[in-house]
Amino acid sequence: MAVRILEESLINKIAAGEVVERPASVVKELLENALDAGATEVRVHLRAGGRNLVRIVDDGSGMDRTDALMSLERHATSKIRCDDDLFRVTTLGFRGEAIPSIASISKFELVTRAQGREEGTRIVVEGGKLLAVEPAGAAAGTDISVASIFYNLPARRKFLRSVDTELGHCIEAITRELLIRPHIDLEVTHEDRLHLRCARTDDARRRAAELLGPHGEALVPVSFERGSLRVSGLVSPVGVHRQSAANSSYLYVNGRFVRDHVVRRAVSQAYGGLVPKDRYPVVVLQIAVPPQDVDVNVHPAKTEVRFVNAFDLQHAVAEGLRLALQDHGIQRPVPIEARYRGAQPATEQVRMVLDAPRHPIVAPAAATPLPAASPPPVGTATTSPSAATSPATAPASAAPPSAPVASLPSGTRALLPVARFGDLRIVGQLARTYILCEGGGELLIVDQHAAAERITLGKLQRDPKAALGGSQRLLTPFLVELGPARAKMLAAHADALAETGLDLTHLGGGTIAVQGVPAPLARRDLAVLLGDIADDLLAGGPGHMAQGVLDLVLATMACHSSVRANETLDERSMRALIEQLDEVDHAVCAHGRPVVIRMGVGELERRFHRT
Repeated sequence: MAVRILEESLINKIAAGEVVERPASVVKELLENALDAGATEVRVHLRAGGRNLVRIVDDGSGMDRTDALMSLERHATSKIRCDDDLFRVTTLGFRGEAIPSIASISKFELVTRAQGREEGTRIVVEGGKLLAVEPAGAAAGTDISVASIFYNLPARRKFLRSVDTELGHCIEAITRELLIRPHIDLEVTHEDRLHLRCARTDDARRRAAELLGPHGEALVPVSFERGSLRVSGLVSPVGVHRQSAANSSYLYVNGRFVRDHVVRRAVSQAYGGLVPKDRYPVVVLQIAVPPQDVDVNVHPAKTEVRFVNAFDLQHAVAEGLRLALQDHGIQRPVPIEARYRGAQPATEQVRMVLDAPRHPIVAPAAATPLPAASPPPVGTATTSPSAATSPATAPASAAPPSAPVASLPSGTRALLPVARFGDLRIVGQLARTYILCEGGGELLIVDQHAAAERITLGKLQRDPKAALGGSQRLLTPFLVELGPARAKMLAAHADALAETGLDLTHLGGGTIAVQGVPAPLARRDLAVLLGDIADDLLAGGPGHMAQGVLDLVLATMACHSSVRANETLDERSMRALIEQLDEVDHAVCAHGRPVVIRMGVGELERRFHRT
C-alpha cells in the first residue's frame, strides 16, 4: 500500500482524538484558556452532561479579529515563541491544538472582544469548516459554545456515557481547575438550572468545602519550603480519609493539575502508617518549582510532568508533609504537667484537639474514631467551650486543675474526656479484643491490638536495636518461598532489613534464606512476617527512602510482636497497656486504624430512646 499524506480534515480529527476524549476534555481546555487570559469570573453552561452543549463565558482579556482567527489554526499559540520558552512554560495551555481540535468535531461558535476594543468578533465553525466571521457586539472577554460533540464522528460519540456520568466528569474537570483558585467567581448551570455556585473568596478551605463537601471542610492547611521548592495546600488530618482513591488527590505543579507518580508516592510515604489499608487521604497540594526544573510537554493532555530532580523532590515533599501532620493528628506524648495531675473537670481539661469538621467523616456517629492533635501549651487563658463541644462532666472526685488551659475551637472535639489515658477507669474486656473504659461520663473502647501495636512501634522507632535486642542467629537457615516479585523486593532492601536484625539472602527465584531474626520475633511465623514486609514494600513502590523502608519494617514487626485480638488480658495487663498510651502518638495503630473510639451518654440515651 502506497504511503501518502493524510487529508487535513482527517489530521484534525486524529489530533482531536488526542485532546478531546469526552465533554469534560472540552471543559478543561476552555477553562485553561480562560484562566490564562486572566479571567476572574467564569460561567459554565452544560446540556445533556456536555454531550449537546458546553459553553464557557469568561471576563478575561479577550481577542481581536486577527487573534480569534489565528486561534483556529493548528499549533498556533501566543504562549511560546522559541525553544527556551518550551522548557520554561508558566501557562496552562501552550500547544495550540485545543481550539482547532475541538472545532473539528463539533458545531463551534466563538464570540470575543479584547479589553479596550469597541467591537467584538463572532466566528462559526462546523466540523472544522469555517462558516462565518463577522463583527459582533459582546462583553469584554470570550464566549465559546461547543455543541453536538462528535456529531461527525459517530464511532466516537457512541462511546460517550450517560448524561449523569458525563456531567460528573465535567464537574470534576471544573473542580480540578478552580479548587486552588478561590479568587475565581464560578457558576455552573445544567439544562439552564443552577448546578454549582462558588463565590469569589480568599479562603481556600471554603472553596475546598464547596467543591469537595465534608471531606474538603475537614482539611487543614500546610505550607513549607525546601530550597527552590515551595509546597502549600490543604491535607487530611489523621483520621480523615476516603474509601476510594478516585478524586482523593488533587496535585498541582506550578498551578497545573497533574497525575504524577513522584508526588503521589511522596504523599503515600507521608501518610504511611496513618491511613488504614484501602483508605486514602484527601490532599490538595500545590508544588511550585522553577519552570526549567519541570517538563510539562510530556503528554498531549498535559497531565503528566517530568522533574529534573525527582527523587530529591519526592523526599522533600514526603518529609515536609510528615512534619506538618505532627500538628494535625500525630499525637505527641502527654506533657508532664498534665500527666501527673489528676483528672480535671471537663470545662478545664487539657485540650488535645484537631480543627475537624462538624460532621463525622470516617465512622458513624455512634462510634466516631478519635482524631488526635498536638496539645496546646499548658498555662494559657481559659475560655468556656460551647455546649456542642464540651464532654460530659468528670467524676466528682476529680482533682481541680493546677493551671488554666485553652478551650476547644468551635466544631472540634477533645481527644479524651479526661487529661490522660491513665485517668480512665477500666470496666472490663469485650470479646477478648476490646478494653472498655469509663471517663468523664463517657464510654471509651480501646482496640487492644491497635493500642499494643502503636506502643510497640513507638519503642521500636525510638531505638530499634535496643527494642529488638539485636539479631538472633539461626543454627540452620530458614527457607521461605515468597514468589519472585516479593523475594526481589526483600533482596533490594536487605541492608535496611539488616538494621532491624533480619539477616536474609536471596537464593534466586522466590526463595529467601533467613540466617538471623530479631530476638522478640524468633518464635513468630517468619513466612507470614516476611510476606507482610514484602507486601508493604511493594505497596510503597520503587524508590523508597532507607528510613521509609525501616519504618515499614518496624510497623510490620510491631504488628507481629504485639498483643493480639482474641487474647485474654487480666486487669493488671489492661491497666499497663492503657497507661502506656500516654507515652506515644496513640491516634492510630501502625497501619492507620483507630486505637480508640468514644461514645457519650447522649448517644446512649438516644439509643435507649430516653431523649
